[in-house]
Amino acid sequence: MKIENINEIILSLILWISSNTEYLDVSVKPEIEFLKQTELAELACKRPCEILAYTPKGSKSLIYLSETINPEKNICDKGILLHELIHIFQNKKNIYPDFDEKTRKHMMEMEALVMQNRFLSSYGKKILYSNGFAGKFKGTGKNDLYC
Repeated sequence: MKIENINEIILSLILWISSNTEYLDVSVKPEIEFLKQTELAELACKRPCEILAYTPKGSKSLIYLSETINPEKNICDKGILLHELIHIFQNKKNIYPDFDEKTRKHMMEMEALVMQNRFLSSYGKKILYSNGFAGKFKGTGKNDLYC
């Protein structure tokens, strides 16, 4: 059931991206693979970490998502998928080719985070981010504004 519905979510997010960014080529065909969070952490971080999604460097289609997220039912998780789709668009367009790898990665991540926040803001939500990474809100749990 997850795969059938995820395709509809992906299509709606691709349309949002093409309507709200300069990424107009909607011919991307993302492949989503759900992994256990521990497997995803090992793949992306090479150690335990709190990562929920990962697009391999240079990937023009493959996105890994943690089995713990549900983009069909949770708007914050849908924002995570949108973020990874932005990376697919970035890689397809080969943005920032004249920058060194570290700067390029940082710029790509910041752009994806800003787009994720723009998307979430239309649902009354937002994420925290700093130094190119999304963060968790360490509050009382009573604030439902933050993902």
